[in-house]
Amino acid sequence: MSVIIQWIEWQLILGAVDNIQSTGESILIGMQVVGGVVAAISIGIGAYFLMAGGARGRMSSIGWFVGAAGGLVMLLGALGISQWIESSITF
Repeated sequence: MSVIIQWIEWQLILGAVDNIQSTGESILIGMQVVGGVVAAISIGIGAYFLMAGGARGRMSSIGWFVGAAGGLVMLLGALGISQWIESSITF
């Protein structure tokens, strides 16, 4: 009887891990959508500073461009890393 109970507990644990994994992946995909919009807005703000900022505008715009690119790379890399970990880990 205890073997059956242990098997049921194991199946419940595996189901919980699968649900957590799919929830995390859904959150990452949602963050990528929002991050793409935020990166586009940041590039637009940087372009405005570049065009209308005068001598200091170029220095201000570089921060916006680098921040947008860095944030987008981190968001895109996070999903890739999580999918790599998912494929390499076995239970």
